[in-house]
Parts: sequence; C-alpha cells; structure tokens
Amino acid sequence: MHGHTWTWGAVGMFLLGLGALAPPSAEACAAPNCMVDVRFPLPEDGGAVPANVPGLVVVPPLLENTNVSTLRLLQSDGTPVPFTLANGGRRTHVVVPKAPLVPGTQYRIEAKGLCQYQETQTQSATFTAGPELPLPTTLGTLSVDTPSRGAFPVFGDSNCGSPQEGDATTLRFTPSPELVPFLPWVHWAVEVDGQPWSFANHHGLTSTGEDNPDSHKYEYNRQLLFLYTVCTTYNPPPPGLGLTPGRHRATLRGTLEHADITLPPLSVDFELRCATHCMTGGCADGGTGVVEDPEDEEPIKNPSKSGCTQAGGGLTVLGLLATVRLWRRRK
Repeated sequence: MHGHTWTWGAVGMFLLGLGALAPPSAEACAAPNCMVDVRFPLPEDGGAVPANVPGLVVVPPLLENTNVSTLRLLQSDGTPVPFTLANGGRRTHVVVPKAPLVPGTQYRIEAKGLCQYQETQTQSATFTAGPELPLPTTLGTLSVDTPSRGAFPVFGDSNCGSPQEGDATTLRFTPSPELVPFLPWVHWAVEVDGQPWSFANHHGLTSTGEDNPDSHKYEYNRQLLFLYTVCTTYNPPPPGLGLTPGRHRATLRGTLEHADITLPPLSVDFELRCATHCMTGGCADGGTGVVEDPEDEEPIKNPSKSGCTQAGGGLTVLGLLATVRLWRRRK
C-alpha cells in the first residue's frame, strides 16, 4: 500500500513539475510580466536626437504599466527639463519638452515600471541633442518579394509560433532620408485590402527598413512585413490561415508620435497561391505538390523554453498512467 501511494505521489509530483496538470492557456503567447522593463526608443548607434523632436516615447514593461510619477527628463548635471506628458500609441507615454532641446547638450530620461509580481528598478537612457531638422513628409518606398512556397511559423495563439506550410512574401521598405532621424518615435501598421494585418511598436523598423527585434522582445504577434496564406496545416493547428489565395494590396502606415503631420501611406500589390491540381508531372502553378516536413526547415524555437504555454499535456498524463498500471501488474 505504501509502495503504491509513493508511486502515485511521485507521478503527481512529476506531472506538476512538467506543468502537464495545468490547463493550456487560451491567451496569446507572451513571456512573464515585466520580463522586459521600461524602454526608451532612441536613435541607433548613439545617434543624436533632433532638438525639435515632437516627443520622447516611454514604452511600459511587458504586459504592465509605467509609473508616470517617476518619469524624469534631466540634463547631464541633473537639472530637470520641463515637459508635459501625453498618451501615445501602443500603450506608451510621450515626454514632450516644453522648449526645444539644446543642440550639443546631453540628457537623461528615466522611469520605473509598475509590476504586479516583482520590484522594479529605475531604468534610464542617455542621449545628445542634435540640430533641429525638418519634420518628415514622406515614409519612403515600398516593394514586395516574389512569393515562394515553404514552411514558416504562424503566430497569434499560445503556441509561440506553430510551423505551417504555404505561400508567403515579404514587403521591402526603404525609409526616406528625412524620416530616418525620427524613426525611433514612429509606430507602424500594415493593412491588407483595407483590413488590419499586423503592427509594430515604436522603432519597429530600423534605418534600413528591416524588422527591429529589440522593439518586440518576447512578443509573438504577426511579423509586420511578412504576408502569407497557409496551404497545408500541421499540428498544432494555426490560429488562422492568413490571407486567402489571390491578389491583394498591402498598405504600410507610419505615425510619428505627437507630431501634427500625416505621412502618406505606401501600397503595393501582390498575389499568393495554393496549388490545387497536382498530377504526376507537377502542379498547375508550376510546383511539385510535395510538402516537405517543416522540421527540415530552420527549427522553430521550442515554446517550452520561452515561457509559453503548452498543449497536449493530456497525452503525457495518459502515457504515464498506463506505464504505472503496467508496472503494478508486474509486481
């Protein structure tokens, strides 16, 4: 009796250690709260901040908020710089200096996060003000790659990116020279056929127009510039199949925070297809109709190592219980 009690207790402890007894979350995959603390988007490689920057953005901790009472804008000698505080896009706050910054002067911006489950430390960033620059009037140019068939991760649920197979393409963006100095304070959205597709936080795109991973650490929404349709699904199934096969129009929109300007959006047309009629000699779209195992592609990061929820724990439970019963019969 004691042996059986120990066996079932050990199994229970093992399952709890695996997290298999916990119900899978229906929420989108994300790291624990405050895994990323308060951030201050600034120019790459220590570049100067235009003296007439409309506002300095303060990004809250992951899944939490900024303690606005701790916000400070200081000169290097500690002299406070007067500012007003405004709400920005994507749950941010915007520090708006009451007077233009002084070119050549060093500044420090700081704040603390409000985290429900842990203490936080003051976060800060330093920068140097540069000369005033004309505010941008254009975003730049937009093109699109030729679509290709392959495996790719689909985001949007608790699986942190499940590998699927389909047709996909990537938007190619080149920011205008006048936009580059203000990129850290621009947030982005992509629409397809007038409907929202994805978004990016402030400084979501670099000065070369590429994705900036530092702007969305441990966040698993759709990639801003990646467009796809799922043709063949794998387990776990995707939260959606993406775009329908056919012709579409993608539109890139950028918003410079707290600037009273409208930057004209950029649009480009593209087409995605799924092969439907495949014979021995190939498919109607020129493909072979052969779907390769997605494991042959670049491996997808294991969700269990990213603080993400896992499904399928029930199968683990059944397997372990069956093993215990077999062990008891052999006793």
